[in-house]
Amino acid sequence: MAKWLEETSPESARLKAIADLEAGAVPPWSPGEHRDILLTSHLVRERLRRELPEPEKEGGRVYVLGFQGLRPVVKVGSTGNPERQFEKYEIQARNLGYALVDGWVFVPVGTRNEAFRQESSILTHLHFVLNGHLIGGRIFEWFHGHDFERIKELVQHPDVLVQQRFSRARAVRPA
Repeated sequence: MAKWLEETSPESARLKAIADLEAGAVPPWSPGEHRDILLTSHLVRERLRRELPEPEKEGGRVYVLGFQGLRPVVKVGSTGNPERQFEKYEIQARNLGYALVDGWVFVPVGTRNEAFRQESSILTHLHFVLNGHLIGGRIFEWFHGHDFERIKELVQHPDVLVQQRFSRARAVRPA
């Protein structure tokens, strides 16, 4: 990976990886043909590892993961063990033709139950802001075709998310 980094910048690799994935690059990604995809996923995981202090025995974190395939997919969730959770989702995504291209982890928010409650609230509001409703009345953690940066901003600022939800509800409510 270090040699690849000498030959390209992380942002150039990320842009090339996204372009390749949008064009239909499917796993397994060979180092010769799709090293930008492998490098980008590796760099995201390394950055997330550096941002995480030692895993908490108690507690939880809200996170946002950005995947790219033919279209972008964003995963919002909470966990008490981010490293294991991210690996699990990265493997699942790869099996479906997606690669990890971005990620963000919130500071610990308290107990695992408190993190789960915060995640549930965020997901409910996100569905109303992004989709206008809860699809089938259920809360899903995956957002297909939405922008990672926008979702990350909304998750980082739950008060803004709630304001946008209720602004949108007032705008679509019949008079």
